[in-house]
Amino acid sequence: MRFLPRGTFGRIALLIGALLLINQFISYYSVSIYIVQPFVRQIMHAVAMQVRVENMGGSMKLSPEISERYQQVTNIEAYNEKTALEKGLQDAKVYNTLSDEINLYLDGPFRSEVRVEEHDGLYLWVRSPYVKDRWLRIPLPQFENLYPSPLIVYLSAITILSLIGGWAFARQISRPLRRLEFAARELGRGDTPGQLVETGTEEMVAVTRAFNQMARNVHQLEQDRTMLLAGISHDLRTPLTRIRLSSEFLPDDYEDIREGIIRDTEDMDEIIDQFISFVRDGRDEHSEPGDLNALVHGAGEAAAINESDVRFDLAEDLPPVPFKALAMKRMVRNLVENALRYAGAPVTVRTRVEQNFVVLSVLDNGPGIKEVDIPRLFQPFTRGDSARSGRGTGLGLAIVKRIAEMHKARISLHNRPEGGLEARVMIPYF
Repeated sequence: MRFLPRGTFGRIALLIGALLLINQFISYYSVSIYIVQPFVRQIMHAVAMQVRVENMGGSMKLSPEISERYQQVTNIEAYNEKTALEKGLQDAKVYNTLSDEINLYLDGPFRSEVRVEEHDGLYLWVRSPYVKDRWLRIPLPQFENLYPSPLIVYLSAITILSLIGGWAFARQISRPLRRLEFAARELGRGDTPGQLVETGTEEMVAVTRAFNQMARNVHQLEQDRTMLLAGISHDLRTPLTRIRLSSEFLPDDYEDIREGIIRDTEDMDEIIDQFISFVRDGRDEHSEPGDLNALVHGAGEAAAINESDVRFDLAEDLPPVPFKALAMKRMVRNLVENALRYAGAPVTVRTRVEQNFVVLSVLDNGPGIKEVDIPRLFQPFTRGDSARSGRGTGLGLAIVKRIAEMHKARISLHNRPEGGLEARVMIPYF
């Protein structure tokens, strides 16, 4: 359902909020039925009795002294409608519920009407059911402190406390999930997230324990893979060296064979170097701010075979970027060598500032790559189509991607409109 929040915290908070809202409606209904309504009935019954007494006094023709004494005791004032409007009746608010309630206790020829006036106190204006156009003004001082403040305070306090409790409960559940999400991202980048604290509910403890075990297994597999590749690469160097030395002693009549063996051993040696580079990705190297232009220029020149193979278009006043020097050099060399190998010279290395990123681009003039093949080229042991195929292991761009991710950079490939391919690395600098 689209209106539901996507996060666990949002859904739990929504559920608790809905339950609290229902609880408030039930509480308000209960208070109204079992507290407010009986209290109103009692008040209206007492007011009706006062209206009856006042009517009896008028019908019995009491003396002025007794009438004045009765008015002083009860504080009930009687007015005709014109005078009542001048005394505040026009500002009083009509309450049909109170009118219906008081008519249950009065049996006069006219229907009584109740209005509430809030001035210097709380007053009830009651239309007499016995005398037409006669209004009684009855003070209700007891309402000032009893209604509606206690109900508002009660409902407000319950609502605030419930919301705070629900927020704390939802946060207690969602916080371990946040930590688990952060650790999973670290593990996905190849870092070691460390041991997560196994706290919370029973299910959360079980999930955290399973994640910790998985992280340990992944770390152990990474170590085993690194040791295996490093051992194989090291052990292959010895027979390759012997083959290379043996080929040097071949007679001149076997010069073509000797050159073929040398080329093959060089290719194999290069493949071993790529394996070692893939294993030693520079993750343990410390990042320091430095001059990226100087590093790019040095790495590009080192990758070039001839001086004219690599051209540079470096931006001036490039902001300092923290990077791992050896890993960054390896990345630039891999990009330049990949462009020279598959597209040929010349290759242009360009730097520029774009929004909050330092953009490093390596551009060639080759045939480019099919758009459907671009996403998979960053996977290990994957190469492009026949137009850009050749020797190599397919680890070059995989190494570049790992180094870029270590620097929290974005790596992408783009076919240029004028022809050729652009390898673009966007490095954040703050």
